[in-house]
Amino acid sequence: MRVCFICLFSIILNFQTVASVNLYDEKIKRLGRKFYIDLYTKYLILLKKRKLYRKESSRNIRFSYSMVTTSIEKLSNDFFYEIFDYLDGVDIYHAFSNLNHRFQQLLNSSYLLFKIKFDSRSDELYMNMYKQTTLLNRHHIFSFHLYLPLHINQFFSSFTFDSTLDRLESLDFSEIEPTILFSLLSNITSLPRLFSLTIDTSDTLKQLNEVYRLIFALPKLRYSKCSAKDSGISVSLSLDINKQFSTIEHLIIDHPFTFNELFAILSYTPHLRYLKFQYVSNNDSTTGSLLPITLSNLTYIFIYAHYVTFDELEMFISKIDCKLNVLRVTSLSEDTDYLDANRWERLILQYWPQLEKCYLQFSEQIDYIYDSPTYLGDPNQFTSSFWIERQWIFEAEIDFGEIMYSIRPYRYIETSLLY
Repeated sequence: MRVCFICLFSIILNFQTVASVNLYDEKIKRLGRKFYIDLYTKYLILLKKRKLYRKESSRNIRFSYSMVTTSIEKLSNDFFYEIFDYLDGVDIYHAFSNLNHRFQQLLNSSYLLFKIKFDSRSDELYMNMYKQTTLLNRHHIFSFHLYLPLHINQFFSSFTFDSTLDRLESLDFSEIEPTILFSLLSNITSLPRLFSLTIDTSDTLKQLNEVYRLIFALPKLRYSKCSAKDSGISVSLSLDINKQFSTIEHLIIDHPFTFNELFAILSYTPHLRYLKFQYVSNNDSTTGSLLPITLSNLTYIFIYAHYVTFDELEMFISKIDCKLNVLRVTSLSEDTDYLDANRWERLILQYWPQLEKCYLQFSEQIDYIYDSPTYLGDPNQFTSSFWIERQWIFEAEIDFGEIMYSIRPYRYIETSLLY
């Protein structure tokens, strides 16, 4: 253990090469400097979090082998589990396996779960390391993130998804061939703890109805995100009249659809709490024929509305029976009715009177020389008692030929979205 971390930190601090340390030489060459810098960075963050790292010592710190190894040897197993949580599972296994008895026990512990990320940049050596890791640690795998357009057949020919992956909770796949995707979705129904599924079909599929049918059959799924880039995508699902409901609570739809297709998808997800979708209006004539749908648990809706009129948005809102707490709308439309305070007030009071937070972004491109703003309404209409009581404010910001109008809660603190 002492030699291991001397090697680790000597690389980071450029004390000396590790060519003389045969046991770790090949591992360090393969995993590279970045892995150890990441590990050391997380080590310092956790020390600071636990108040073991003094700010004053960081100003004039002087490293030595004895200082580094003494610090490392004081770390508990839980501390290493926290550090490992930030790192790739394959790298962890091949950096720390066969070092000594303590690390072998760490790797074999039921508390350690591997997050495995495998992408098209992974070379043949990494593929072999990956095969060894997954073969020996199937019960320790927590998640897969796979982007393999060049190696997809090789990967699935060497790995099987079945019930032995009893700790696997999250799958994230990109650009999978349709035949492989359908086979995969059929096989993972046996996974006992698969709670999260993210699929990016890119432009490999035109019809997504079979994909959604297989997704809805997953017995434990809580989170689902399906993405596709092709504008010709269709989802010809029929409404779920057989009550074969999905367990999904968090749904993100990142591909084109009609409102009829959206409502067909929603008919399978009565437990839904969070809905995010990107809707591009193509003169969708289906909005008027939509049947109302009840989603009793739905409290959060996030809509990217591309060229969608306010009338279309209002039609959608009128058909969803839920107790919404948060509404986010980002509009790329020329319809200035989005900025009509009176229409928003009527709409919210009629359908979602319990709404706690409302966020709207409406952008307009202008030419400073030839154009004047399209919206010429009175911003003071957002100062009625309805808006004041809820502490929602209206703002307009001009930046490089664009006017960004927004509605937001007064105490809103802007953060990066994680979804």
